[in-house]
Amino acid sequence: MPLPRRPDLTVVITAHNEGRLLRPTLRSVASALECVVDSGNTAELLIVCDNADDVVLSEARRWCTLSDLGYDVRMIEVALGESGASRNAGAYEALGEYVAFVDGDDLVSSNYLDDALRLLRASDAPTIIHPEYVVSFGARSLLWRTESTRTHDVSYRDLIRHNLWPSSAVTRRDVYLEHPYRTLPPEKGYGPEDWVWNIDTSAAGVVHDVAPDTVFFYRVREQGGVNSRHSVSILPVFDFEGLKRHLPIPGTQPGSSSSPHRRSFPQRAYAILLPFARWSTRWLSFEAKHGIYRAARGVMRTVTGSGKRATNRVRPAVAAALSAAAEIDPAVSWTAHSFQKLPIWLARDDGYAECLEAALDQLDRRGGALVAVPWIGVGGADIVSLNYAKALAGTDRFRDRTTILGTFLQERTVRELIPESISYVHLDSRWLELAPHIRRRLIAQLIVLVRPELLVSVNCFHVTEALQDHHGQILDGTRAYATLFAFDRIGEGYPVNPITDDSQRTYLDAIDGLLTDNSTTEMLIEEILALPPERVLVHRQPAMDETPALNRDTNAYRDDRFSDMAPFTLLWPHRLDDEKRPDVLVALSRELRRRQIPARIEVWGQRVLTPAGTSLLRDLKEAGAIYRGPYSGGLASLDTNRYHALLLTSKSEGLPLVLVQSLLLGLPAIASRVGGVPDIIVHETTGLLTNGPDDIEGYADAVERLMADIEFRRELIENGYAFAVSHHSWAAFARTVGETLATDLR
Repeated sequence: MPLPRRPDLTVVITAHNEGRLLRPTLRSVASALECVVDSGNTAELLIVCDNADDVVLSEARRWCTLSDLGYDVRMIEVALGESGASRNAGAYEALGEYVAFVDGDDLVSSNYLDDALRLLRASDAPTIIHPEYVVSFGARSLLWRTESTRTHDVSYRDLIRHNLWPSSAVTRRDVYLEHPYRTLPPEKGYGPEDWVWNIDTSAAGVVHDVAPDTVFFYRVREQGGVNSRHSVSILPVFDFEGLKRHLPIPGTQPGSSSSPHRRSFPQRAYAILLPFARWSTRWLSFEAKHGIYRAARGVMRTVTGSGKRATNRVRPAVAAALSAAAEIDPAVSWTAHSFQKLPIWLARDDGYAECLEAALDQLDRRGGALVAVPWIGVGGADIVSLNYAKALAGTDRFRDRTTILGTFLQERTVRELIPESISYVHLDSRWLELAPHIRRRLIAQLIVLVRPELLVSVNCFHVTEALQDHHGQILDGTRAYATLFAFDRIGEGYPVNPITDDSQRTYLDAIDGLLTDNSTTEMLIEEILALPPERVLVHRQPAMDETPALNRDTNAYRDDRFSDMAPFTLLWPHRLDDEKRPDVLVALSRELRRRQIPARIEVWGQRVLTPAGTSLLRDLKEAGAIYRGPYSGGLASLDTNRYHALLLTSKSEGLPLVLVQSLLLGLPAIASRVGGVPDIIVHETTGLLTNGPDDIEGYADAVERLMADIEFRRELIENGYAFAVSHHSWAAFARTVGETLATDLR
């Protein structure tokens, strides 16, 4: 008895919890199968019910009982709970030489399957066929035109940035068996599985082609559906080099006559005008500036063919598909009605993949330790970043495997501060022009592809924001710590910190801990964030790599007479921003003048725009204070021997390392009693405290006391030096970092 003929095509419908939405899908596929059969082909329909609801099961069973369809209908029940696994089960069970996949709530045009079969039979190379047009309907209307890797300039960057083809695909069954879908459990947050499959098959050299004038109708639901879950998905590790080899950037292939750097006129104009735009908008806030840049890039993408195009001519076959789909499911009607007004969307990289690739090219070591920072400059957080990087690089585990990743304002980084033993990578500044949720995705994707053993985020708000959306993927094999040294103050003194900006804070339960440098902030963190003590680690920061001997040959230790010609000189070495309260210096200078105290304030630090703007420098000068300019390299880079005391007027602080440096350099400090300052400055023992930045009389009283009593000043210098050496040595810090971060302890 002869064996039954193998069907030419198996259409696999994967169904889960679509309920009554499965009926329109089955009717749509039935219409497409009629065309397949009418062309002389044999076919079967296979419904894969994966943890399906009762309505889906009932509908699938009903369809299996229908007769006179011209093809067989089968169903299987599985309990896999994952779309990729459902598809693999369907490919394995399929009997056809060719297999097509359709999700249980989508529709297809009637010509799709038959045209795909014809193209596949004419192809000599392994090929996957997709519909040419994707029409999103329901909660959102969108028209997307897919492109072929055979006939269009599709690059690997485009595919990394966007899923270039819909979930529906037709190819030979053996292609599915050779390249199965990855099993990506939803709780892991990777996917979507069809995007990953498109990448995997492209990296293996399989051609992705389109069937002209065919349409796939993608149902968008407000709640539920894979589109909701995939909005926060990240791609798992994939064959980046294979993808680059098989989908190179147009013009970069060997033997290509076109230049890889050839750009259109709008692109060249954009590149020329961007530096001028950056210069002319330098006075604006960051968000305002980059809002302008994003808008300019959007215009450029529209003009050059990336993104949405306004022209949309409806071809007769597409118009017929719209009418037929609306008759099957009227939910399509509103989209069909406005179809001519829908811009055609073409998937193009907007800089995301380019920035990601540039960072990956520099982060060529897999594993190791990654210290994320906004930049490496001269502030306290910059010193902390270097401390952690140097301490980790000094451990056996992370020696030669420690990298600092900068994410913000590259121009502020002082490269000379970074030892050669530590790699430094800064994200291309163009990544800041991406939308915020895309920036968060890029950070997460970078960490997933690099997969460091350890991630330490030192005040890096970009990593904090990425953890809020993607902590599951970021922490999948990576231990992570974030720092919280202090709460900044906004408005009328309201406390803020990026770590507390996420109202859910679920990622705090997933990371390995928060790092701080003082006991005051430690108690605040435990109380405000409801974290157990073991989740908050206090790492007392060293201020210098090597502890200097106490220098007693300084003005602070020696001078006891002061006059207008030889004033008591106060050093204020901080950023000129509102958090550091430089405006206090104006009031203090005037108070010292009113009391006729021969004292002078000298200001060192990076200028930062404040609400008062540049008028601050004018007010300082009028009050008698002197602005000396910015500096780099920490307090030791200044001639501290010529000063008599250091001022700290901040309205909020963690544990300011400039105070530790001051004590080690023999310079007594007068500081506001905020944050972790009392951890260093013990009033009348290691320095003097005021009641806060607005305690102008307290500052002036402290200046008078230090001027009048040289023995007391010397006592503060001696005590302060001994305290700093005892509590903030490099050896103690390096030992703590090695024991807590460079081990397998979780």
